[in-house]
Amino acid sequence: MKAARFLFFLYSSFFILHSSFAELRIRDIYAEAPDSIFPLLTKNNRLDQIDFRENNMKADVKNKFEDHSELLVLNDKYLKLQLSKHCLVEMRLLNDSTFCMVQTYNAPASDSQIRFFDTSWNELPQTVERPSVDEFLSEDVDIDVRLALQALPLIKASLSENSETVTFELQTSELTKDQQKSVEGKTHKIIRELGM
Repeated sequence: MKAARFLFFLYSSFFILHSSFAELRIRDIYAEAPDSIFPLLTKNNRLDQIDFRENNMKADVKNKFEDHSELLVLNDKYLKLQLSKHCLVEMRLLNDSTFCMVQTYNAPASDSQIRFFDTSWNELPQTVERPSVDEFLSEDVDIDVRLALQALPLIKASLSENSETVTFELQTSELTKDQQKSVEGKTHKIIRELGM
């Protein structure tokens, strides 16, 4: 009887220790998101998406508006969620206490918001500097085009699936067709570190 109790204690201790040191994954943070962050999705929706994705199935669920929300990519540190036709969400775990979330809205040009949270979903004050319009443009871009872009600076941000970086792209679709043509090949992407 003492041997059985000892073995039970040993197994229990191992399980508790293993659980304590188990690596935090982005899936767990997504599953525990407050309703205010993803008002279109219930917790069951998110758990279903995770389950589908981890079983190599299409992770598409009907959200509260009877529209589709699909979890497109899920690994230990990164996820990409097509929340609606007009909203894409990316999350990347940076360390065991912090993650970054990018929400990109398309209407139809894309513009992104970058936020940082601790793993309990408390928003943090840190930011990553958003580039100015001029940083994206070659020196020979026409002044009128430059001013038009500065008047409505729409910038798409994308998290990397494999590294702690964010890529910024200046959106030009709000320009006239002639202005878009004049700026072709004269913009470039900007990559910044998310390092904490």
